[in-house]
Amino acid sequence: MQSPLIVDALREQLLQVIDWYQHGIPRFHWGTVIHRRNERGKLRFGAITPQGESLLLTEPLLEELSGSTCWLDGAVRVRLETRRISDPHPWLDALARPNRPPLVEALAVYFDPDTSAEEKMAFQAMAGVLTPAKCPSELFVLMKAKPAGWPA
Repeated sequence: MQSPLIVDALREQLLQVIDWYQHGIPRFHWGTVIHRRNERGKLRFGAITPQGESLLLTEPLLEELSGSTCWLDGAVRVRLETRRISDPHPWLDALARPNRPPLVEALAVYFDPDTSAEEKMAFQAMAGVLTPAKCPSELFVLMKAKPAGWPA
């Protein structure tokens, strides 16, 4: 379980980033913080919403993000995809997580082809395939609207 203090701090940072983009023409109305969290002794990806919900990042939630345009820190357009790093064992997954969607094991972050070289350099640590153990910092993912499958 994630510490409430950490959840509150990351939520406040997320709200500040979204608010910063409200000056002038509003560009983003929703976002999430993707971070690593310790879930029962295992590092997993978590997500924090603007409403303060803290949840494990599942493949269906990430697919919802992938279906829309995402911006990393509001500065760089990215595409996010789930990656499996272990061999799939559906029967074993069903025993471990009955009636629950699979968790994101690894996250691929791809820059938009139109991203400038300067922007790529600034966010280079976030590019490629990230695992919870090798995620360099939190990812503040901003969007124009909340994806349909995410909690309200």
